[in-house]
Amino acid sequence: MIRLALFLLATTPCGIAPAADWPQWGRDSTHNAVSLEKGVSLDFQLPLDARDGDVPAVPARNVAWKAELGFRTVIPPVVSDGLIWCGTNARHPEDEKIPSKEWDGGVLMCFRESDGKPLWRHRTPRLRSGNWVEDFAQSALGSAPFVEGNRLWFTNNRNEVLCFDISRLKTGEGTPTEVWKYDMRKELKVFSHLPLMQGGSAASIAGWRENLYVVTHNGVAEDHIKIPSPDAPSLICLEKATGKLLWSDRSPGKNIMEHQISSPLVCEVNGRPQVIVGQGDGWLRSFNPMTGALLWKCELNEKTAPPYELGGTGVRNYIVASPVLYDNRIYIASGQQLEAANGIGALYCIDPTKDGDVSRELDDGPMKGKPNPNSGVVWYTPEKVPDDAPRVLVTRKKKDGTTVTLDRLRDYRDFYYGRTVANVTVHDGLVYAAELGGYFYCFDAKTGRLYWYEDTKDILLGQPLWVDGKVIVGTYGGCYLFVFAHGKELKRLAKIECEHSIRPGPIFANGTLYITTEQTLYAIRTPK
Repeated sequence: MIRLALFLLATTPCGIAPAADWPQWGRDSTHNAVSLEKGVSLDFQLPLDARDGDVPAVPARNVAWKAELGFRTVIPPVVSDGLIWCGTNARHPEDEKIPSKEWDGGVLMCFRESDGKPLWRHRTPRLRSGNWVEDFAQSALGSAPFVEGNRLWFTNNRNEVLCFDISRLKTGEGTPTEVWKYDMRKELKVFSHLPLMQGGSAASIAGWRENLYVVTHNGVAEDHIKIPSPDAPSLICLEKATGKLLWSDRSPGKNIMEHQISSPLVCEVNGRPQVIVGQGDGWLRSFNPMTGALLWKCELNEKTAPPYELGGTGVRNYIVASPVLYDNRIYIASGQQLEAANGIGALYCIDPTKDGDVSRELDDGPMKGKPNPNSGVVWYTPEKVPDDAPRVLVTRKKKDGTTVTLDRLRDYRDFYYGRTVANVTVHDGLVYAAELGGYFYCFDAKTGRLYWYEDTKDILLGQPLWVDGKVIVGTYGGCYLFVFAHGKELKRLAKIECEHSIRPGPIFANGTLYITTEQTLYAIRTPK
């Protein structure tokens, strides 16, 4: 105990024990990326190298440390008890003659929170199944670890669930030791489909009491049509201590459109515990966390939607983002992977206290629907832009020299809200949502009224972060961080350029902002 106390004093600012860790995907069991720390300044600059055209290098400002990752990182780190855990991939060795089987793989890295010192690295070699969608070369480790005390769990690139004892690393006496491993391909006969363009993104594990809840990634084959294992489970429950399978569910079955990487949410609403997961058939489902019995389900596609169209602009989607809990409501958006590009999607607010089918509509014949009297949908974004949505007018010059005034939300595309892969973030009655096509929205959490939006003119993949009255979101293509003021009126505070693409959302833990680019983790601590 003495050694552990000394370790914590040495690895936290001013010797203060960790007050606001970020130990799992989405910070805590709500998946809501909100930090309640106060007095946060965002006066910083990430370093930029000199560029063509005599553009000089830009030095870093208020960057406490940086750590080199692989060259592809798709998820944010987690922070717990003075340690930072990052999923990434392996870098190319300097000796190009070394075969990839000796260096390629998903990599879990651990750094010291105080100064970014590397403490441990674990590589999982690639699968050699011959099916590239199961574990493709140079992809990232896409499952954020779940840390609780001296245990850490994650799903690796071979679709194995691993449990590590990290106590010796925490005390500085040694390295983590493997406690158990559960191979979902071997034990459950699942065919794991991880999306190529999302770089290896995978579902993260959720925990509740003595159990773990794991998405199996069961999906379609490399032809994007056939489902090799339609009877394999999509969600399983394992015992934390042993990895024993407690229950499984295969609800999506043969209706999986492509893949399943939405992370499960475990919560208690009005005293009823439930595990909620977005699935590959476009349904959000809730299960009894002890037995796996279905509690309720909600379809996020219109009954009139035609069959799924691979890579097109069709209106039928599955679910990539993870559900978020706020004020006894579930917030979830539909979408498709990055490779499919933008198209119509929908953001839903759902009451999780009902039972059975809580969709907006019930079947009323082929591709027809009728109102559901048992609907749990509080609000959703319709296909067309509502009349009360704000107008952002843009003047364009035509080829003949005349000008035309267009509304960015109504005239630039034929739908309201686009496909989403990122979790929303909700605070103080406002929902912040980042759609794949680059629009960043602020909605009323109770009614769904749109207060404002901004077109970042980029691709948005990571969950927004709310911290001390500010909202931060990163872009994938243009490599920027956008900082907005919290509130019902649009106020952009900063647009900060980064060296590399930003797939993961930023996080804030113990007085430090962590920005994860594809290749580097930055720890930012600014003077108060």
